[in-house]
Amino acid sequence: MIVSAHDGYPRLLNSGADYIEVDIRRNADGVIVLAHDPVQPDRSYPTYDELLAKLPAGAGLHLDLKEKGFELELMARAPAKVVVTPDFQESADVIKEHYPHVRVSPIDFVTLDQRYVTGDNLHRQTRPVWVWTVDDPKQMRRLMDSPRVECIVTNRPDKAIKLRSGKE
Repeated sequence: MIVSAHDGYPRLLNSGADYIEVDIRRNADGVIVLAHDPVQPDRSYPTYDELLAKLPAGAGLHLDLKEKGFELELMARAPAKVVVTPDFQESADVIKEHYPHVRVSPIDFVTLDQRYVTGDNLHRQTRPVWVWTVDDPKQMRRLMDSPRVECIVTNRPDKAIKLRSGKE
């Protein structure tokens, strides 16, 4: 069971999660930034390079790519431990073509919103499942017990890590 800290930079950067999930876009100057929503010209955003400079050794990145067109630039600087969940199939295809070793959704695994994860829905999946955003400990435990669920994306990596280790 893998734990990914949802929208984890910088708050969850040293949480112990296996992956730090961040949303990726480009600003008007072409700089890759961390932003879930469309970039606003009057706001400042952490940059991808700042994140890479502060990423703890051994931590992976879960890049949630919100825009297309700069996949190769993004991946050229990605750490070795990386997964990508692009919003566009074209982005998934480009990344997989040039970086075949990188795990990309929906090619290598699927992502499901926890609201739609039922026993039947999980049973129909043919690839490993990453479920987001799971913060309820009972839901975490249920999903950790499912052989189909590979990863839980959470705002509570501390709780998920304790449950995974059996200390909770």
